[in-house]
Amino acid sequence: MCGRDPFNAPSEVAYLVSEMEAVLTAFATLRQLLTETGLELCIAEHMFDAHGYFEPESNRIVINGSLPLGLQQAIMVHELRHADQFISGICPSPDLAMGENARAVFAMEADASATSLVVAWALREAGNPQLWDALAAWPMQQDIAQIFADEMRASNDIGKAASAAFDAWYDNKTRLDLYYVAACSSYLDSEDKSHRLRGIGELDIAFYGRLCRLPGGGSYTCADPR
Repeated sequence: MCGRDPFNAPSEVAYLVSEMEAVLTAFATLRQLLTETGLELCIAEHMFDAHGYFEPESNRIVINGSLPLGLQQAIMVHELRHADQFISGICPSPDLAMGENARAVFAMEADASATSLVVAWALREAGNPQLWDALAAWPMQQDIAQIFADEMRASNDIGKAASAAFDAWYDNKTRLDLYYVAACSSYLDSEDKSHRLRGIGELDIAFYGRLCRLPGGGSYTCADPR
């Protein structure tokens, strides 16, 4: 079940986009990504190995429709950030070594996670806690959400909170292991399909400066915390 702008069909897609109106109103960059890039939004009845994903080749976001609505919205924000990363040319070069490619994937996931928390917190503060509650209850994100909230209460600085969330993404070994396997599998599949030689390049340190942007404008500080 897939649709494109103006997302008035199919009904499942139309409903999710309509429920995202508060997010899209608060963050114009997310609305632009959804409506001005030819993006296709799909709702899958069942997904067994992911809650959602962005597929650059088809410019498509797929969301697991069996999730609660708040989590669907949070995943959509996360995947819109991945679409933005791709459109902005931030994705890692294919000449990177496999381990360096995984470092880039880690950073992109940490940034998308921080982005979803920035958006969810803003909506929560505006009286719409649905996205925040979903992330705070999700086992793969609740530790990061707690650190983000602690920093906001301590400093009320969205940039510091995003930086803290970025760093916290790396603190869960299960999360790291899952994404390392996925990143390396994707790398090897791409290598197979393109018949390219194994890359040996290293990730440019400037990558982090280009990557870490706040969804409302501006940037936040990030680096590989290892």
